[in-house]
Amino acid sequence: MSEMIELNWMICNKCFAPFYRGKRPYHVTQCGHISCQNCLQQVEQQCPQCQHGTMALALQDPLMPKLIPYFQPFTEIVEMQLMKVNMFRDNQMKILMHRFTELDKKYELLKTRFWPAQRNFKALVDKYTSVKNEKDKLEKKLMFYQTHRVTPPQSGYRGMEITPSDSGISVPTSHSSVRCSMESSDRLKSMIVTPTLNGSEFNMDITPMGSIDLNRTARRTADGLRFRRNRKPPQSMDSQNMLS
Repeated sequence: MSEMIELNWMICNKCFAPFYRGKRPYHVTQCGHISCQNCLQQVEQQCPQCQHGTMALALQDPLMPKLIPYFQPFTEIVEMQLMKVNMFRDNQMKILMHRFTELDKKYELLKTRFWPAQRNFKALVDKYTSVKNEKDKLEKKLMFYQTHRVTPPQSGYRGMEITPSDSGISVPTSHSSVRCSMESSDRLKSMIVTPTLNGSEFNMDITPMGSIDLNRTARRTADGLRFRRNRKPPQSMDSQNMLS
């Protein structure tokens, strides 16, 4: 085997016999020395070179797996180590690329959802600002109306009484009977009021205007009432005495 061929360059560290000429099997000690079979048999439980108690492993075909790296060609060792390093790095790169692919997919998904959400957010902010401004305007108007509140005018007419000061007659009117009150006023104006003195009481005689000749018996006053007028003025006391 190639391993054994490559062992031909070794020699015994005690007697310096080459591998191909010395007594086999050669042994390698735990302290790192190589001894032939003859030198190893001269001592017991110790290294023939350094005289330290140690264990020895036989260098024979097949070599133990843990001894192979010490006797392999350097190129093979480097190649094997490089292959191990390459496999390790390839494995790490696969893990890294798998993680990167997952993150990239998540990033693309978030990016496709971000821009619509951003536009919706901007629209909501604009709408909120508009509603807030409208609310402020309405609050200002409400405050203005509350501070400058005016009592609304009444839609109806208050009831009143038309009472001539010297007639003793009252005519009630209200907002629902304006027409009747106007007719009553016209009727009142179409009557003649004649004041008379009866003892200590003062009476008012009301006479319809239709039954009196206005040109001869009545006169119109400023307030629309008509009074009788006497054709003859009353005689004085002197004239009565003279006649008697």
